[in-house]
Amino acid sequence: MPVGALVGSDQINNIITALAVNLRTVMRQIDDLNLSVNGQGTGLAYLQSIGYGSVPNPGNPMDPNNPGTHLSDAQYALNMISYLNTVAGVYFGTATQGSDFNFNQQLSQIWAARID
Repeated sequence: MPVGALVGSDQINNIITALAVNLRTVMRQIDDLNLSVNGQGTGLAYLQSIGYGSVPNPGNPMDPNNPGTHLSDAQYALNMISYLNTVAGVYFGTATQGSDFNFNQQLSQIWAARID
């Protein structure tokens, strides 16, 4: 919708409702993914068992816990799931984010240049 477009209150209400339902759906999907990967408390091992690499990958960001080493594919995927899950947790009221953290910037690494 263009900025300043004339729309009625019914249209705005429908947009708000649709966005709220879509957001709830996405947050549930994130929660389901996290439960699927981390539900047994073995997220990293689970990801490795389904084919994610366990050795540092120079194509991944540096490991903040191990300076000079890149993240493995499994750890990188687990970090992305954790970022998403924190957002879902804030949405559902089961988590807080106590400091400034740019989730958009962190997740942009996996957008594969998609801007839609």
